[in-house]
Amino acid sequence: MKNNKGFSLINIILIIIILICIGFISLIIFQGNNDNDIDVASGSNSEGIINNVRKNNSTKIENIEREELVNLVDDDTNNTTNEAIKYYYHQLNNTGKAIYDTIIRNLDALKDGYQSIEFDIKSADVGDEFQSAWDAIILDNPNLFWVDTNKIVLTTKTTTFLSSVNYSYALEPKQGDNYFLSSFTSREDVEDSINQVNNKIDEIVNTCKGTTYDKVKKVHDKLIDMLTYDQSGRANNSNIYGALIENTCICEGYAESFKTILDKLNIPCVLVYGDAVDANGSTEAHAWNEVKMDDGNWYAVDVTWDDPIILGSGSPSGVDYHKNFLKGRGDFENSHIANGDVSGNGEVFTYPTLSTSDY
Repeated sequence: MKNNKGFSLINIILIIIILICIGFISLIIFQGNNDNDIDVASGSNSEGIINNVRKNNSTKIENIEREELVNLVDDDTNNTTNEAIKYYYHQLNNTGKAIYDTIIRNLDALKDGYQSIEFDIKSADVGDEFQSAWDAIILDNPNLFWVDTNKIVLTTKTTTFLSSVNYSYALEPKQGDNYFLSSFTSREDVEDSINQVNNKIDEIVNTCKGTTYDKVKKVHDKLIDMLTYDQSGRANNSNIYGALIENTCICEGYAESFKTILDKLNIPCVLVYGDAVDANGSTEAHAWNEVKMDDGNWYAVDVTWDDPIILGSGSPSGVDYHKNFLKGRGDFENSHIANGDVSGNGEVFTYPTLSTSDY
C-alpha cells in the first residue's frame, strides 16, 4: 500500500510538472506581436501643429517611479508656483499622467534616437490615454523641438499564461528609423542644439527688466524684431529652434518661443490651438498664447499677427504692433476660435478663460 501511495504521489507530481510546462509553452506561443494594433492618430493642420503617433509591437516593461519633473530640457527651472508649467498635464487622468511622467523622465533616452521607453501600465487599452498624454506633452513642452512625432509609435504586447492575459506598452521609433526631426542626426547634435536654444533664451531673459507687463512686452517685441514668417516647409519652421536660432518660422514657432521664454521668466503662459479668421474672412489653423497677468486674469497674445508681413524693403509707418497683445474677450475671440481637441483623438483640453476686457 505504501508503494502504491508513493506511486500515486509521483504521478500527481508529474502531472503538475506537465501542466506547468504547458503553461510556459503557452506563454511563449502567445508572447510577441499584438493581435490588435490600433492607430493612435493625431490630427494635423495646414501648419503641422500636431502630427501622427501610432501603435505597433513591443517587448518589455520597466517600472519607473513618479516624481515632480523639470519642464525645460537641460535647465534647472522647476518653479511649481507657475501653474502654466504643466497646465495640460493636470487635465489628464491618472493613466495619462503616468504616461506623461514616464516620457518626460526618460527624455535623455530619446536623445540617443533609438531607445525604447517602457510604461508600467497593465490596462487592456491605453490608446486614448497615450494620445492625450502626448498632446499634453507637446503643449506643455515646446522645448522638445528635436522630436519628430511622425516617427514615434506606441507599441503593445500581450502575454498569456493559462487564462491570464497581461499587457505591456512602450514608446519606440518606427522600425528602421529614429526619433529625430530630419535636421538632427545624433545625441551630440541634439544636445548642441538644446544648448544653442537655452543660450538664446537666457540672452533674451537677461534683457527683460521691470514689471510683469514690461517683461511680457519685451519678449513680444523681441520676437517680432527677430522672426520672419516662413511657410516654405523647412524642417524647423514650426518649432523654437527654427524661431530662436534660424529666425524663420510659422505661427507655432512664434507661440512656442513666447511660452518658452515666459516659462523661464516664471510668468504663466500657455499655448492655444484653434482657427483664426483674417480680415478677408479666410479661416486657417493657428496657434497663439494666453498669459496670466498680475491682476490674476488671463489675456491673449498673438505674436504672429502682430508681426506684419513686409513686402520689399523698409519699415511700414503707422503699423500697430500690439493690436493682438494682452487682449480680453470680444474682438479677439471673434477672430480666434480656440479648439481644445488638438489631435482629434485625445483629451479635449480646457483653455484659461480670458478677461472680459483688455489689459
